[in-house]
Amino acid sequence: MRLTFLGTGAAEGYPALWCRCERCTIARQRGGRNLRFRSSLLINDDLLIDPGPDIVAGAIRLGVDLAPVQAALVTHPHTDHLEASTFFWRRKGFVGTPLPWLEVYASAASIARITRHENRDIAPDTLRIRPNPIGAFQRFEIGTGGDTTRDERFSQGDPPHTPARRYDVWTFGANHAEAAMEPMFFAIRQLSGPEVAGLATLPALLYATDTGPFAEETWDSLRDLRGEGVQFSAAAIDSTLGLGADGKGHMSLRQMAMHHAQLASEGLLAEGARRLAHHFSHNGTPPYEELVTHLAPDGIEPSYDGMVVNL
Repeated sequence: MRLTFLGTGAAEGYPALWCRCERCTIARQRGGRNLRFRSSLLINDDLLIDPGPDIVAGAIRLGVDLAPVQAALVTHPHTDHLEASTFFWRRKGFVGTPLPWLEVYASAASIARITRHENRDIAPDTLRIRPNPIGAFQRFEIGTGGDTTRDERFSQGDPPHTPARRYDVWTFGANHAEAAMEPMFFAIRQLSGPEVAGLATLPALLYATDTGPFAEETWDSLRDLRGEGVQFSAAAIDSTLGLGADGKGHMSLRQMAMHHAQLASEGLLAEGARRLAHHFSHNGTPPYEELVTHLAPDGIEPSYDGMVVNL
């Protein structure tokens, strides 16, 4: 199960577009892992989390082909996590080759944004997407790859072929934004596919960005997963507030570290699990090199754009 971080920044990016603070100035000077697009993650080559406003730039910068993507998960409809026009560019005329169907799993509020473009309703079929409304505290399975149906918009060619894979997905309520947006985060376990063939333990990821401290209902649901034998091979947890004060709708580095420690104490982290800090703002987050040093004593790594984690 391969994780590719297309972006690791908060809403304003890092360095922030209009900012000349010390951290933004250092990021521009040093470059490299200090430069962060808005957060987005690709799992293998077919499952995307949060198609935000920098996904075009991130994919181009990293040389990532997103045409094979057949499923997308959306945490919430804030524009740094959901740039609805991303899907509009799947329309014939903007794309010149066949595409597979893309199953989009998102809240009703997110789907309402996806199916509108420049104040017009857009038929999902014309974009070759299928919206699937979801909410917090649900479980469902995603299937990708294998045989793909012909893209009838084109007279020649076939959609990209990818191996057949199956994923188990659990949703949790995030402490973030207005309730009507139904913010959520995800646990994802790969059930089948060439990456997990022959593995005794299936890899699983907890992707918990844009959330404050987990609610007790979330911890109870996570304990239920442990009771089913699920342990996370990696956990990426919101760290937006950096060295600043603890938050309610986002987390500080201290809160993030405490959540990793509790996941471990609850037996939810597999042996050797990657503990990742994720979703960084210049308002409180040190430059990458200093951040590595700060997190190292707790065995935590900061994510960075272009980071690849193989589970």
